[in-house]
Amino acid sequence: MYRPVIMGKNGLVTSANPLASMAGLAVLKEGGNAFDAAVAVSAVLGVVQPHVSGIGGDAIFLLYCAKDKETYFLNGSGRSPFNAGIDSMRTYGYERIPVRGVLPVTVPGCVDAWGEIWKRFGSITFERLLQPAVDYAARGFPVSHYLAKDLEKYKEVLRYDSSLCKIFMPTGNPVKAGSVLKQENLAETLKTLGHEGPQAFYEGETATAIHNYTVDKNGLLTKRDLSLHTSTWAEPIASSYGKMMIYQTPPNTQGLATLLAFNIMDGLEIEMGECGIAQSIHYMVEGIKKACRHRDQYIADPDFVPTLYEEFLDKQYAARLRKMISPFAVGEDIYEGVYKEEARDCASYYAIADADGNVASGIQSLYSPFGAGCMIEETGIILQNRGASFSLDPCHINRLEPCKRPCHNLTASLVLQDGLPVIIFGASGSDGQPQTHLQVLLRLIHSGMNIQEAIEAPRWMLGSIYPADSTLYLNVEGRFSAEVVGALESWGHNIRLVDEWSPEVGPAQGMVIDNDSRLLMGGADPRAEGYAVAW
Repeated sequence: MYRPVIMGKNGLVTSANPLASMAGLAVLKEGGNAFDAAVAVSAVLGVVQPHVSGIGGDAIFLLYCAKDKETYFLNGSGRSPFNAGIDSMRTYGYERIPVRGVLPVTVPGCVDAWGEIWKRFGSITFERLLQPAVDYAARGFPVSHYLAKDLEKYKEVLRYDSSLCKIFMPTGNPVKAGSVLKQENLAETLKTLGHEGPQAFYEGETATAIHNYTVDKNGLLTKRDLSLHTSTWAEPIASSYGKMMIYQTPPNTQGLATLLAFNIMDGLEIEMGECGIAQSIHYMVEGIKKACRHRDQYIADPDFVPTLYEEFLDKQYAARLRKMISPFAVGEDIYEGVYKEEARDCASYYAIADADGNVASGIQSLYSPFGAGCMIEETGIILQNRGASFSLDPCHINRLEPCKRPCHNLTASLVLQDGLPVIIFGASGSDGQPQTHLQVLLRLIHSGMNIQEAIEAPRWMLGSIYPADSTLYLNVEGRFSAEVVGALESWGHNIRLVDEWSPEVGPAQGMVIDNDSRLLMGGADPRAEGYAVAW
């Protein structure tokens, strides 16, 4: 095993960055709960992983409240501008929504989501929760090798915007690993939010700065869109798998596709050891293809397109889909995926538990690396480009319409047994998120692996992961044996071997809870810079 399992009984935080994990743990040690810590972790991630997430993006959460014995879903995704629409986009001459610039910018939902969590469950001051993020932005933090690599990879995006260049390429080249990176204007914005509360993002000077920036560049987002934004509390969706209930985030997220894939697997012979892994991979790939085909056809903003959950989650419906899978041949399902190198969903996931039994499963994103490629200099805010995932086809379920949330790739898992949380899990990676959820959770359930082993085990990802890809590959990490790869190829899978520890398969974090001993066991992915801490 590459890393040890992190264990504790008083609290555990695992996130995509060690500084964020430690900030969350400090909140727990000071008497805050898992929900307080989730806000602190989210805020720090937006500073130390500025290419992935931030206050200019979205966030969604699955939360379990021990006092209520209830599981909650908070939808912190933003909507398209009031003036957005297919006709308005085509007046700019586009047949497809651009990936960069102000036109794909949707309302940032992250900060309002913090406020909703804090108002409902918070136990310490909002200012305290944002203080670690303020400090890292104002005083600086050391640039990790992971961040430095992505700064180099996306330097052409940085060059698109002079404000981004000032922060991340001050000498004309991306800052190097070990450099101290400061974001002083972002620190001031975060400090204002701490003093005045989350609503200060959507009203007042911050909202005016966002409005002026987008309007000056002929964008569609205005102060009206910001002032009208609300997060949404909704029922999570769930389906049984053996003795467990797997909870996922409902539409407009793709969590429904993840549950459909689990239902298809339920009834197949799943063997995650070396002897049966090739067959299980084949079943999972074919199940994911069917589930994601349904996602692309049926999942959109439920305020515009109500989704019949009962049909999706009906076990007999999954059984009919399962019967269509040949055990030794690739099916004919059309799977195009939503991945584009310039519009990939880079996300940051975190899982948190406290000593009282509360847990938080959260994930956030700017959509593409550095979002729209637009920083509002006086605020330090990098705007997301989530609107690029809308379609300009008037017949498409995910077509661009005013005040509409796009079909969202962000999703999180929370698994309960006997009414109590036992697994909290999530991963980054666009189309790869349901695939990673399926692989890691099935390893936990069927192989007896601990959480760190399940995260580290070799993975695959169906989809195109490089700009030059013109065909669909089953990308397989190089640690799978030649026998497994050969079997998959013989059944018709278009195999491509990737690195032994490839971040392209979607770095993941998670934890397992033993409710008899109240032992918390956390894992984090060595494919990136994830880190679990406990006490």
